[in-house]
Amino acid sequence: MPIGAPERAEARIVQAERLPALAEVVALDIPIGLMDGPDDGPRPADKAARRFLSERNIDRIAGVGSRVFPSPTRAHLAILAAGGTYGDLLGHFRKGQHISKQCFMICPRIIEIDALCRADPDAPLWESHPEIGFAHRAGRTLPSKHRPEGLRARQDLLSEAGFDLARLAAALPDGRRHWAPDDLLDACMLALTGTRMARGTHAGLPNLTDRDSHGLRRVIHF
Repeated sequence: MPIGAPERAEARIVQAERLPALAEVVALDIPIGLMDGPDDGPRPADKAARRFLSERNIDRIAGVGSRVFPSPTRAHLAILAAGGTYGDLLGHFRKGQHISKQCFMICPRIIEIDALCRADPDAPLWESHPEIGFAHRAGRTLPSKHRPEGLRARQDLLSEAGFDLARLAAALPDGRRHWAPDDLLDACMLALTGTRMARGTHAGLPNLTDRDSHGLRRVIHF
């Protein structure tokens, strides 16, 4: 969307390789900047994001930390890039070093984005997380987006920001195979984060300077 103009936002589904040309800043809900292997410990950005949600959980909502799943390491991705399966991961790494099924399902996207960023470290692709963005904007961690009150809270925040959610939904392909209602809400929050980043008013978890061994930003921006 144009910077600072949610009312002019457009909704469309694009291939990963087209992302760098979309905007001055493209905020993605995809881990960018990874640990090399499980022995390196959890990613600092993931730990900081879970702490961020917990500290703002004034309604004592159960399980808010699970909204930020542990990111795969490059060792995990190397097995999958070579054609490995989830079972191969379970057999290769000891207990406590496995990734979740949810994480496994988006690993092909993580591999794509990692390749784009390593090929062009200056590509305008920046990691964000919609749950962090919503909590920051609301001043508290919201109820789950899978509950009616959580969905309404997100819709209200985005409508107040200027998004025409009905128009954006109508522009997307029919059918749940391509997208779900909460996907659109997450995308709108990422667009707001992109605006903050373009204006230089954003923050980052754990900070704005953390980098991985390939020099990629290992930061969740919001």
